[in-house]
Amino acid sequence: MKIAVLGDRDTALGFKLAGAHEVYSFNDTPTEMERLKNKLKELVNRDDVGIILITERFAGRIELPDVKVPIIIQVPDKSGSRLGEEAIRRIVRKAIGVEVKR
Repeated sequence: MKIAVLGDRDTALGFKLAGAHEVYSFNDTPTEMERLKNKLKELVNRDDVGIILITERFAGRIELPDVKVPIIIQVPDKSGSRLGEEAIRRIVRKAIGVEVKR
């Protein structure tokens, strides 16, 4: 299974250097957000993609599909996390199927 990354230029470059299989960079414009939505839709429908990483900033501007596979994880960009550490923990737990009862 492949890991795909959708993010700004700097975040995309970092993940490319880290060895992500497919990396796509976008600018923060309406046209680019439309391009990002189309790319996300394409990646979700592919059988060879297991994990999609998307920056929190971009994820907040589009509607993320509610799918089990591939796993879609929001990651901070160079400006830091907008969700906070606890929210990221919940996302990862949900993605890997671990429920935490409180």
